[in-house]
Amino acid sequence: MRYAQVYILFLVSLGMAGCETTPKVDNPVLGPPPPRLESALKQQKLRHAEIASRTNDRQNILEGDFEDSGNPFETPVITASTTSTDSTVEETDDFLTDSTVVAMVNGTPLFVSDVIGIYDFQLKQAEQRMPPEEYKKLRRALVKRDLKGHIERQLLIHEMKSTLKKEQLEQLQQVLANAFEEERIPELQKGLGVSSPQELEEKLNQQGRSLYHEKELFMKQQSAIQFMQVKAKAANDYSREEVLARYKANIKEYEVPSKVRWQRVRITYAKQGGKDKAVGLLDEVIHKLQAGDDFGELAKKYSDGTRAEKNGQWGWTRRGSLAEPEIETALFELPIGQTSQVFETATSFQIVKVNDRKEAGHIPFADVQGKLEQSMITEARMKATTDILEELHAKAIIETMFDLDEEDAESTNPAVQ
Repeated sequence: MRYAQVYILFLVSLGMAGCETTPKVDNPVLGPPPPRLESALKQQKLRHAEIASRTNDRQNILEGDFEDSGNPFETPVITASTTSTDSTVEETDDFLTDSTVVAMVNGTPLFVSDVIGIYDFQLKQAEQRMPPEEYKKLRRALVKRDLKGHIERQLLIHEMKSTLKKEQLEQLQQVLANAFEEERIPELQKGLGVSSPQELEEKLNQQGRSLYHEKELFMKQQSAIQFMQVKAKAANDYSREEVLARYKANIKEYEVPSKVRWQRVRITYAKQGGKDKAVGLLDEVIHKLQAGDDFGELAKKYSDGTRAEKNGQWGWTRRGSLAEPEIETALFELPIGQTSQVFETATSFQIVKVNDRKEAGHIPFADVQGKLEQSMITEARMKATTDILEELHAKAIIETMFDLDEEDAESTNPAVQ
């Protein structure tokens, strides 16, 4: 989609200057929606009944292995949190059919099939193994969970159609159609293990899908994505000074505590048959160290610590991570390469040696500059995206079947993914 993205950026840059025709809406309908969609919404439902009757075939299934733990169709997904009766619509209400209108966005209806049509194949499987009431709850929970993201995508599409000229929209649709043929179809073929569009159609049909509806979903998603990238203007790069200022402002995040690499010989009383016998073995180790024997070899031979087989070596250990304060103090104070005195604990004798040490400090700016700049770019884009969506919500007329407060429904945000 890289060339399509470049094209839409160029396309919209031409159109933005002289074709801002977004209608202004007085007294937008905001806040909690009514418990039932009456009047205009009910009329829209009747008006679009004929169209809705065809939405039963909408089976745009997301690719993925639904046997994994993320499967939203396993029975455990129906929990108190997802089926709470605090919803604006009681869970015992009429079944949500594919043609049920669940929202009106600036006069455009969103049907149940628009929101959960991508799960149609899996929902059919779930229907076979779930009690009817649980299946109704599952459909309602999925609609409620995903509706906000679909509303956001519809807002973007509405804004795009209001902003771009007819010929620009037609050119964009052609670019995306070409992208579907050249990029998306090969991806689908590879994912489903087929080698031709004909085989792909057959495979999709077996799953209750079709190329037609795969294309429909692709066009809607990509239109919203591309338009959002144009509208949500944010910095694509930052100067070294700007990144350095962010680094200094958050310097605590880059603190590095002191740490040490070391070796240990540990002689445990219990494993030697008592403290007196452990003293005898300890004397033998001390004499060999004084004679110049290698510390690691002695640790491998005499130590009963967990790292004995690795010559008693420990990797980088941060201050504050050891249970014995006296030993830790020695590790951070002894000269590198020096062996400690004998430490007598409640359960063992220990001798340690410092191999290397790094004092406390900070991760150098040069080591984090690139990653930090990228995080600043991502942060700016996310803020710009949020600002655009808030702006579109503020001037939109939206009626929904559910209360879509943040605490009630988490947006999957397909508009900007």
